[in-house]
Amino acid sequence: MPPVLLKLGTTGYRFARYYTHSGSYVEKGPPALPMRLMAPFFVVTTIGVLATGVWLLLLGHKSDQLLFFHKLFFFVWGAIFVIHFLVYAPRVVRSLRSDWSSARRHAVPGSGLRGMLVAASIGAGAALALSLLSTIGNWHSG
Repeated sequence: MPPVLLKLGTTGYRFARYYTHSGSYVEKGPPALPMRLMAPFFVVTTIGVLATGVWLLLLGHKSDQLLFFHKLFFFVWGAIFVIHFLVYAPRVVRSLRSDWSSARRHAVPGSGLRGMLVAASIGAGAALALSLLSTIGNWHSG
């Protein structure tokens, strides 16, 4: 959950900076219209999957109706994620190639903080997952 919450936060920040007319964000421009139209559904289903999953953990997985909604959110989220992934994967590959090339060795402002936040969110996510293993394992076995 922590990496997902970090992603939602950073994306929300970029959204706010663009719509408050911050120069560099306006210069880069908005995503393509279909992606902008899909974004609210992506955010709502992401939050829905996480919220219903946490709720199921708290209830001990004893609600068939909540499990139904969790699965529904997941399937809709999965379909949106596939589209999102296919649209942005080529850009990510190009970005990784240019970042790893010898021509791009200069420091980008904020890259240290960004790396620290990503590492911290992954560490927090791993710690959370490890702390919940027995709870999740009990659900699968019973």
